[in-house]
Amino acid sequence: MAMALAKELTNHSLPEIGDAFGGRDHTTVLHACRKIEQLREESHDIKEDFSNLIRTLSS
Repeated sequence: MAMALAKELTNHSLPEIGDAFGGRDHTTVLHACRKIEQLREESHDIKEDFSNLIRTLSS
């Protein structure tokens, strides 16, 4: 979820986000973001948690 938050809240590229998470490849970041998006569509709780985190981190 942290990678998806980084993608949502920053202007950093996927490779830059991957580097910040211990040198992960950009495809790992992309997979994580897609997985979180899928989970947000399937689970109201995850969708709500993600939205709350965005709101908290944006303020």
